[in-house]
Formats: sequence, structure tokens, C-alpha cells
Amino acid sequence: MQTVDLVLKNGVVVTPSGRLEGGVAIDEGKIVLVGKEAHLPSADSIIDVKGRLILPGMIDAHVHFRDPAKEGGDPQMEDFASGTAAAAAGGITTVFDMPGSAPPVLSASVLEDKVRAIQNKAYVNFGLYGGAGIQNLEHFKELASAGVIAFKTFMITGSSYCATDDLSLLRVFEGVAATDLPCSVHAETGSVVDYLIGRLSAEGRRDPSAHPESRPNWVEAEAISKALILSDAANARVHIAHMSTREGAHLVALAKAAGKRVTVETCPQYLLLTAEEMKRKGPYAKINPPLRSASDVRALWEALRKGIVDVVASDHAPHTRGDKDVGFTDIWKAGPGMPGVETMLPLMLTKVNEGAISLEDLVRVMSESVSKVFDLYPRKGTVQVGSDADLTIVDMKKEKTIKIGDLHTRARNLVVYDGWKVKGAPIGTIVCGQLVMWEGEKVGKQGVGRFVTRIRGSMSAA
Repeated sequence: MQTVDLVLKNGVVVTPSGRLEGGVAIDEGKIVLVGKEAHLPSADSIIDVKGRLILPGMIDAHVHFRDPAKEGGDPQMEDFASGTAAAAAGGITTVFDMPGSAPPVLSASVLEDKVRAIQNKAYVNFGLYGGAGIQNLEHFKELASAGVIAFKTFMITGSSYCATDDLSLLRVFEGVAATDLPCSVHAETGSVVDYLIGRLSAEGRRDPSAHPESRPNWVEAEAISKALILSDAANARVHIAHMSTREGAHLVALAKAAGKRVTVETCPQYLLLTAEEMKRKGPYAKINPPLRSASDVRALWEALRKGIVDVVASDHAPHTRGDKDVGFTDIWKAGPGMPGVETMLPLMLTKVNEGAISLEDLVRVMSESVSKVFDLYPRKGTVQVGSDADLTIVDMKKEKTIKIGDLHTRARNLVVYDGWKVKGAPIGTIVCGQLVMWEGEKVGKQGVGRFVTRIRGSMSAA
């Protein structure tokens, strides 16, 4: 083999068939060889990974970078440059960004404008969701043709891409089914949530613990049940976003056993935190759906180990300090969501070291299965010849303390994991064959990341 662009040597490669001591050769952004040390070709650049693990690039399937932003918005708000820099620092090679930019991605022309606005900012690859609501049914097919990775639908009120009643949700599912893309659903019934918030507010409740009380487990379970029934009726691929309850896990397990077209995502915050965090962190721990009980945490881990959970994503939802701090006196005024794209992988690697899950399970829910759910496999999600050279190098022995001052997200001051000790960390992030992060520092350039679209006819998990 002739000289290639880059060789990673002296590593342990994690492949679909097991682990291999050796390395990876990369040329023109593709993996051209995976093999033992003696078989690796000469290269323009060689990185000795010193026995660390070489994983398929980690994919965060759920982020809110909110770029382009509203004109005149807060300059301290996250944008695509800071968000993808945080992703790269956290070992993430590809992100899927939600439609909530300004304007929201409800048509092909807006999607194309967004790609132009963010392309040169991206340190990592990016896929883009299209909004799917009753308001923009006529745009679903053009959005699919223009390259959205999936659709997003809110079952709660307050969004320009929502379906808050049964008929609207059915019509949305029918429209998305015609594209054969997944429809990611925020499964909480808006009218019920609005009623419960109103009742608590009338009682004078403004304290942080009122938030999880306004969205009890059954609210998510009822919405997931409805989404499963109506998506099945429409023969749509439904993806349950940020599942947080034991009831939800039970419903999805039954649907999967019956052969329904459903996949499901949960997040580190639902695996690591409980509603007690509201008493410690107040509005900084306010997320939708809310943090739950210890029994829900146990049920989600069990669902992950059993393969019921397909995806672990961050739901990275940054805010400014002002947006959150108002919640200390009135929790209803605080914006929901927390940053997490940069801390997700170290936290999950720590759980691997603790024996909560295997490394293979982690690779499945943060790379391989993600690429299958979103029609990218085997271009993404695996270390094999012909795949894109998106790789995450991790050191399972590296110990450190998460410190907000070390983070790259502009919402670093809102990270609830400040002071947490982790064991296991990404030490290298390679995107399109180019090193963009090494030992927590940016070494790549903006614009390396590419706009990612589905592979027609790829191996789907749905």
C-alpha cells in the first residue's frame, strides 16, 4: 500500500467482531486498513495512541445549538462554533442538531440557509433535524429530499413543530412515513402538562421541586402509548426522545417485542441523576421531561443492558445564567434544559469502569446503533475499511475531575456535574480523517465537519 495520510498505531481497535491490537490507516477521509502493527503502511502523519482504545466516532443524536440565533440575541448564547468545539472536546465526532434555530427548520429553503450559516463553524460533522408539525405538513417531502437526518415533533405546546391532539399527530406520522425517515417525538401531552402546571401555580408553588411534580411519570407513559399506537397506524418510524421513566421502558419493550417500528433514546442525566437534584441545583437541573426517581434510573439502566434503549444522547440544551437564575424564585420562569455534549462520554465511560454496562454496550448506544437508527451505517458507527474516518480515542484509566472552567461550551457555568470525578476519558477526536482534539485541547480548525445526510437503503435498526 502506498503512503497514506494518517496512521494510528499501538492501539486496541474496537470492531464489530471484537478487539484487535494494532491500528488504523486513513487516507482521504476514509479508513483504508484496520490491522496488526506490522501490516500498517507508511504515512504522512503517525499518532502513537500508546495502548488506548480506538472506537468508532461517538455520535450525539440530540443537541440544541440554536444557530442561527434570533437577531439581537444574547452574544453569550451557544452557537455552532462553541457547541461543536465542546462536542470535539468530549470525543463526539458527529452531532444531530434540532430544528429550533431562527427561523426554525420547517422548509427546505430554511434548511439550506442553516447549512450555509453553520458549515464553516463546525469542528465536527453535523446532521440536521427538520421540524414536523401540523403547521408544515406540505414541506416534509422537500425537507427529506434536502437532507434532514430525521424529523422532530413536540406533543407539548409552545413549538412551531408540534402536534398536540390525536388527529394532528396521526397526520404528522402519515406525512413522515412517506419519507421513511424517523420521527423523533417529545412524548408529553401538552394539555395535561399545562393543566398540572396551572394547578400547582394556583397553589402558590414556585419552588424547584414543583417542576417534576408537574410532569409525573404517567404523563410520559400516556404520551408514549399514544405515539406508539398512532405511529403504528401510520406505519411511521417513531423514535422516542429522552425517555425518562420505567413505564416508558416497559411500553417500548412491548412494542419492540411485537415488531413495531420504534427506537428509543435516553440521556446521561436520566441515568445518573434523580429529582433530588432539584433541591441541590434548583433551576440548573430543570429539564423536560424532568428528573425522576431512583427506581426509574434502575429501570433505564436495565433497559439499556437489554438492548431496549437504542441511543444515549445528551439533549444538550444550553441557556444563559439569566435564563436559569430567575428560577430560584420562580421555577416556572426558568428555561428547561442543561448542557451535556462535552461531559456525556466521560460520564458513560466511568459507568463502564464501574461495571454498569460493557464497553460494547456503550459503543452500541453512542455510535453503532445510532448510525443504524438514522440510516448512516456502515458509513458511520464502525471501524472498518471503507467507513468514514471518524474515530474516538479513549483512555479507560485516565482519572480527572470535571471542572466548569475547563469546558468549551458557553453554558459551562450551568453544568451540574462540576466537581464530579470520572475515570475514563476521550483523549483524541478524529473527524473526516483529521485530528480535531487531543488531550482536551482543540487542535483542528472550524469547517472540518461535514453536513451528514442519510444513506438510502442503509442498515436501519428500525
